[in-house]
Amino acid sequence: MEIPAKSISIHGDYFRPAVSQSKENVQNEGSEDEYDTHGDSDWEIDMASETTLDSAYSEFEKELATETQPSKEGINELHRSTAGLSDVPMHKYPFKLKQNEEGNILTVHNTIKSVDKDVRIRIAAYCFNEMSNKLVVIDRRGNIYIFDFVCKRYWRLGFKVPEATLLVASPLVHSEYIVGTESGCVFIFNIEKTPMLHTKVGDAAINEVSFGNRLDSNTACNTLIRLGATAVLLNFTTLQLSHRLEFDHSKYTLKFASFLPKSDKFFTCFTNDSVHLWSSSNLGTVYISQPIKARDRTIRLMRGDTSKIPEIVLRAEYDEEEDNLNDELAFKYDEQHFSDGKLLAYSFSPNGNKLLLSTVDGYLMMLNTASLDLEKLFKLRDFILKQFVLLAQPKNRILFAITATGMAVMLDLLQTEYKLIVQRSNALSLNVSRDGKLLSLLSKSGEVNVWSTCRLYNSLHAQTKCISKVRAALKQPAAKLPGLISGPLNLELRKLLKRERLEAMLAEYGFYPEKYRFIIWSVLLELPSNTAQFQALLKHGQPQVVKQRAAKIKVKSDAQRRAVIKVWSCLAHWCKVFGHTDFMPDLIYPFVKQMTKNSLVVFELLVTLLLNHMELCFEFHPMPPGNYLGLCENVLQVHDKQLSKFYAAMDVQPKDYAWSLLTNGFAEVLDEQQWLVLWDNIVTNPPYFIVFVIVAYNMMQREIIMRLPEKSEVVDFFHEQMPIDVTKWLNRARKLMSNCVTEVHPERFMPPFKPIPKGVYPKFLKYPREWIEQQEQLSDELIKQQQEIDARLRKLELEEIQMKERLQEGLKQEEHARRIKEMEQLYQDTIHREEERIACHRKMLLTYQMEARQRKCEVLSKLQETEQRRKILEMEKDIDGLMRSVERERRRQNQEMLFAEDEIRNQEMELMAQRYSSCLLDSPLTVKYYEEVEKMRNESDKLKKQLREMTMEQVQSSTEQASTPSKLKAIEYSIHEIQQELTDILNSESNSQ
Repeated sequence: MEIPAKSISIHGDYFRPAVSQSKENVQNEGSEDEYDTHGDSDWEIDMASETTLDSAYSEFEKELATETQPSKEGINELHRSTAGLSDVPMHKYPFKLKQNEEGNILTVHNTIKSVDKDVRIRIAAYCFNEMSNKLVVIDRRGNIYIFDFVCKRYWRLGFKVPEATLLVASPLVHSEYIVGTESGCVFIFNIEKTPMLHTKVGDAAINEVSFGNRLDSNTACNTLIRLGATAVLLNFTTLQLSHRLEFDHSKYTLKFASFLPKSDKFFTCFTNDSVHLWSSSNLGTVYISQPIKARDRTIRLMRGDTSKIPEIVLRAEYDEEEDNLNDELAFKYDEQHFSDGKLLAYSFSPNGNKLLLSTVDGYLMMLNTASLDLEKLFKLRDFILKQFVLLAQPKNRILFAITATGMAVMLDLLQTEYKLIVQRSNALSLNVSRDGKLLSLLSKSGEVNVWSTCRLYNSLHAQTKCISKVRAALKQPAAKLPGLISGPLNLELRKLLKRERLEAMLAEYGFYPEKYRFIIWSVLLELPSNTAQFQALLKHGQPQVVKQRAAKIKVKSDAQRRAVIKVWSCLAHWCKVFGHTDFMPDLIYPFVKQMTKNSLVVFELLVTLLLNHMELCFEFHPMPPGNYLGLCENVLQVHDKQLSKFYAAMDVQPKDYAWSLLTNGFAEVLDEQQWLVLWDNIVTNPPYFIVFVIVAYNMMQREIIMRLPEKSEVVDFFHEQMPIDVTKWLNRARKLMSNCVTEVHPERFMPPFKPIPKGVYPKFLKYPREWIEQQEQLSDELIKQQQEIDARLRKLELEEIQMKERLQEGLKQEEHARRIKEMEQLYQDTIHREEERIACHRKMLLTYQMEARQRKCEVLSKLQETEQRRKILEMEKDIDGLMRSVERERRRQNQEMLFAEDEIRNQEMELMAQRYSSCLLDSPLTVKYYEEVEKMRNESDKLKKQLREMTMEQVQSSTEQASTPSKLKAIEYSIHEIQQELTDILNSESNSQ
C-alpha cells in the first residue's frame, strides 16, 4: 500500500484541497479504468522512514505479486484457507499522516509492481471502527488491511474475504467487523482473533446492513440486511434468520430498508416512492408516508412563490444575471430514467430524529422520523445527490455528499450559499467515522482518501469569511472579467498576476483556479479591452454570409447562440475570411459557453489566437492548411514512426487526425473540465505548443487507433470523446516540445507571440484575399440574380394569386348556385317527407279507431258475460241454500225414523215378553202371537204407506231441481233396506206358523 505525498490544487470559486491523482503507470484490475504503463511516474512516498522501509516494501510487494485473483469457492474452503493462514505472523508497516491544513491526511491504494506494468487492485469495501481510530480496507482480491491512526501502523490480516460488497463495524465488539458479499453471505471476523463466523442469508449481493437497539437480546430481531429487492431480519448474537421480507409486487419493488437509529423500528422505501415504517416485534405497519406527494403539496401551497425554498447552487456564477447555467452542467437530471421512482438516496441524522431524502429532480427533503412529516425542503439547482451523510456537530448543518457526476462536496444547510468541493470527480462512495472527525472517499481509480472534517470545516469557515469580506469591499458577489473591470483595479490585478507567478502556479497544480481563470487568460494574452473598436464592429450588424449560415448553428441556449453569432459577425467584419469559414462557430462556441456575457473578452481572445496560434491555418482557405498540418506530420514522423507508418498505410491524412482537433479547439474530444485545463496550458505556453498538443494526443491514443481496422473508423475516432489523462497528455506535449529536433521544430516557422495593441485590432493578412474577393463578387452577382429571380417569382406569384382569386370567385358563385339548388331540393324533400308522414299518421289513426271499437265490443261482451256469471252464481247460491235446508229436513226425518224403529222394536220386545210369560208352552205360535202379528202388519202397512208418500215427495222435488243429491239416494237405499228387513221378518213368521 502506498501513501502519496500531499498536493494542494486550486479549483473553482475558492482554494480547496484536491486528492492526489494516482493513475500514472497503473493498470486498474477488475474495473473499467485501465491506465497506460508507458511514461514516467509522478509518485512520491510520504513515509516516516523511507529508506529503512525499502526492504520491507520489496518483500511485501513480492508477496502481493505472487497472489492471484481468488476463485469462487465454498464457505468451507474459505474457512480451511483461513485456518491455514492464521499462523502467519502479521507484518506491521509504519506510515505518516500528511501535515497540511487542507484536510487530506491520507491516501490509500494497493498497487502491485511487476516487470512490464503496475497493476492497481481496486478497493471493494472500507469503514472506520467504532472507536474511530482504525480504518479497515478490503480489496477486490479479498485482502484485509488495517490502518491504525494511533500507532501509525498498517498490516494485512492472514485470511481473505473475496467478493466483498459491504463492510460495517460491529456495534457490540470494538474489534469485530461484518462483511457482506456478492453471493449473499455474511462474515464476522475479529482482527485480534482467528475464528471467523459466517451465515448465508440469500443469493443476491448485500447492499445494506443496519442494527436495532436490542443487540444484547438472544431472541429479538435486531439486524436488518437488504439484498436487492429482498430484506431479511436476523439475530446478530445467534446469527439465526427469523424473517424473510420478500416484496415481489408486480408494480413496485423494494429500494431501501434500514433500522431507525437507536430504535426497534425499521423503514422501507419502494420504487413507487412510498415510505413504510414497521415494527420489528410483530412486523406490523406503524405508518405510511408519501414524501414526494407531501413535497408537491407544499410547493402548490406556495402558489408559485418558490423563493421561500432554500436553494443550493454548486456551480460558480460569474454574474448575478446569468440565466443559462443549466446548459453548462455535465449532469442533466431531466434526462434520467424515473421507472424506479424519484427518491434517489437517504440518510439519518446522527441522533436518529431526522430522515433526509434526495430526489432525481433536484430536491433534498428533511423528514421527522417520528411522524414522517416533511419539515424542511431544499432545492438543488444544478446537481443531485446520490449519497450523503449529515454530521452531528455543529447542529446538524454540515452535509457531506457525492453528486451524480462523482463530485464530493461539503454543504452548509443553514447558509446554503457556502459550499466546499472536496473532490471534483470520480468519487464513488463516502464514509464518516462515528465521532464525525474523519471522512473517507472511495474513487473510481481504486483508492481511498481520508480527510479531516475539522480541517474541511475550517476551510469552509475561512472561505465564508473571505467571500463576505470581498463582497463587502467590491459590493458584488464574484470577481468580474477584465472587460468589466477598469481603472486602478485592473492595473492592480495586472501587476499582481505576473506571468512568472502564473507559470509557477500552473507548474505546481496543473491548472488555474476556476473563479479567476479567465482573468488569468486575459493577463497572459495581454487583452487590451478595446471597447470602442468592438462597439464599432458591433454596429455593422450581421454580414450577409454570417446571416445565411447562422441558421445551421445548433445550440440549445438562445443566449449562447446569440453570443456565438455576435462574435462571429465581429470576426467577419474584422477579416472577411472568417465569415466564409465553416468551422468558425465550432471554434467560437466553447469559449462563448464559458463567457456568455463577455463577448468582448471572447472576441479579443479569439483574435489573439488567430493572429498567433493559428496564423498559418488560413493560407489555403477553404482547403486545409498544408503548411501547418505539415508541421504536425513532421513532428509525428520523428517521434512516433510506427503510428506515422500506420497512417500512411491507412491513407489517413493530417487533416483527419490534426485539423479535425484544431477546428473545434479540442472541444469535441474532451469534457468541459479537461478542455479548460488544456487551454490553461495552451495560453501559457508559446503559440507553437498547440502543434505538440495535437501530436501528443495522437501518441497517447496510439494503442486504440492502431487497432482500428478501417480508415472511416480512424477518422470518426477524432470526433468522439475518449477517456484520457489530461495531466499526462500535457506532460507528453511538453516533453515533445523540449526534445524536438531543430529541423522540424515549429518554432522555426511560427513567429513569436504578439499581443493585440491598445486601441486597434491589427489586420489578418495570411489568407487568399483574391479568392475571397472573387467569392464576394460571385456572391454579389448571385445575390443580384437571386433578387431578380425573387422579383420575377413575386410577380408570377401575384398573377397566380389574381388568377386564383378570379377562379375562386367563379367557384364561389358556382358553389353558391349549387348550394341554393341543393337547399331548394332539400326543402322539397322535407315537405314531401312531411306529407308522407301525415298520411301515414292518418292511416295509423284509422287503424287505432278500428282497434278501439273492437276493444269496446269485447269489453261489452265481457260485461254481459260477467252479469250472466253473477246471476248464475246467485242461482247457485239459492240452490245451495235449498239443498242445505233439504238436507236438514232429511236428517231430521231420519232421526225420527230411527226413533220410531227403536220404539217399535221396544214394543215388539215387550209384546213378545208378555206373550211368552202369559201363553202356555204348548200353544202354537200363530195363536200366541196372532194379535201382535196383526198389529205389526198394520203398523208395517202404515209405515210403508208413509214411506211411499215421503219417497214420492222426494222424487218430485228431485225432478224439479233437475238433480238429486247423493244423500237422498242413500236415504232411499236405507229405507229400502228397512222394508226388506220387515218383509223378511214377516215371511219368517208366516213360515213358522
